[in-house]
Amino acid sequence: MSKYFLISAALAALIFAGCGDGRPSRVKASGQVLLNGEPLTFKGDGFIQVVPTDNRPAFGKINPSDGTFTLTTFENGDGVVTGEHPVTVLVNALGPGGQSINLLPKEYADVSTSGIKIVIDKPTDSLKIELEGKLRAAPDSSNALKGDASGF
Repeated sequence: MSKYFLISAALAALIFAGCGDGRPSRVKASGQVLLNGEPLTFKGDGFIQVVPTDNRPAFGKINPSDGTFTLTTFENGDGVVTGEHPVTVLVNALGPGGQSINLLPKEYADVSTSGIKIVIDKPTDSLKIELEGKLRAAPDSSNALKGDASGF
């Protein structure tokens, strides 16, 4: 074998060994949002956001029938980077004049006031995000676009 073939093969092996998506390592993570100890159920759209200090946030759409979610950082269901991270939770519904109305206590929508932190150290399907407080009722969406949503 020629010396050049061996060098080329070694370089190719190094290149392929180092190939990846160039993104931070992530672990799959899913769980459930609880409100006052019960699964969060609502009418509208709900999202959870996990915000690492020096990496891209992970998001999950909350299932309105049981509060479950799966976290995504770059691609659907790819998870979240490991570490201890603050969390925000937002549940919105269509309100008067088509405006988005937050149905949860407002502190949960901001990473600096939510008070929620999770530790991700391995793949998990049993994260529990526990919230306290009152969930506002979603306005009647048929009236919301007309600017009339009773109770708001």
